[in-house]
Amino acid sequence: MSREFFRVHRNELIDGALAMLMLALSLSIVTGVAQRSGADMRAAYWLAVAHSAPVAIRRSAPRTAFFVSIAAGFWYIALGNDTVGLGVTMLLMMFTLAAETPRRESLLGLAAAGTALVVAVELSGLRMQFDTLAGNLFVFAAAWLIGDSARRRRLQAVADARREAERAVVEERLRIARELHDVVAHSMSVVNVQAGMARLLVDDDPEGAKRSLRAIERSGHEALEEMRRLLQVLRSDNGAPAMRHPAPQLADIDALVDEARASGMKVRIESNRRRDLHPGLELTAYRVVQEALTNVRKHAPDAAVRINLSFSDDDLTIVVDSDLDEAPAQPSGGHGLTGMRERIELYAGDMVAGTTDGNTFSVKVRLPYDGVRL
Repeated sequence: MSREFFRVHRNELIDGALAMLMLALSLSIVTGVAQRSGADMRAAYWLAVAHSAPVAIRRSAPRTAFFVSIAAGFWYIALGNDTVGLGVTMLLMMFTLAAETPRRESLLGLAAAGTALVVAVELSGLRMQFDTLAGNLFVFAAAWLIGDSARRRRLQAVADARREAERAVVEERLRIARELHDVVAHSMSVVNVQAGMARLLVDDDPEGAKRSLRAIERSGHEALEEMRRLLQVLRSDNGAPAMRHPAPQLADIDALVDEARASGMKVRIESNRRRDLHPGLELTAYRVVQEALTNVRKHAPDAAVRINLSFSDDDLTIVVDSDLDEAPAQPSGGHGLTGMRERIELYAGDMVAGTTDGNTFSVKVRLPYDGVRL
């Protein structure tokens, strides 16, 4: 059985094994009673099976599993059979119902189970002392409390993860805004310089002035595109200062790879050719590679990494593959990938991240050269 199969079906396999264990325990007790008393225990056998088997679906269908198991246990006791052997399964089902369903439903289940136990004991004619019955009900309540506590902790963890993801997105948007500020500032500087040159050359060198004007047109167009994206990203005014260093570009990826190698990572990079792209697009490509290497360093530091930059006539494709033989698969819902996806969508690109053939975690990004989403 592969590790991937066990990872995907872990809960089902564990619950199936628990069901077999509970069933073996119940049947062994019924068999022992039958051998000692010589009574016909066929009904008890079937009820023991019906009581234990639902453990296999306790997480996938907690309500159905709980009420089938409790109903079978009710009839088992009502027929006069000893309650020994049912306790572990009942407590497990009570815990699961409290952990997997809303509190109101699990409280109804607790009340139904307690009532069923009292009625079944009364119908069976078993002489159970009051303190014993009260003790059983108390243990039922304790199982419910533990399960409800587990449910509350899980919900809190989900809420914390959601807040953390939202915080990560906000931070990523602020970082994008600061980087776009640098790109726009650069474009405006070019416009200013070229405008000055055009003014000086307009009389003596008309062709040179035209070249300066074309550069102004190109830089102005790029700046307007970045400003539109900036308005998409920003949702509120933020007074944080802009970054003082130039925004990274494609040419800086080699230095990024060298830094990763110096830290001990096994990185190989391939590229068919290099061409100048829009500054914002180059920055996005750089961040994609940077975030992918960060994810590998965080989740699988010993994995071999392969980076491929493929320049076509229409788009740039970036593929970052990391081997999974030396470390578990990286989660596809991480905060870094969330921010990366949002950045890519600003440039009408798309991203696919996940395991391929069970042995490789792959991040594939396509960035069209003229992609703009307004």
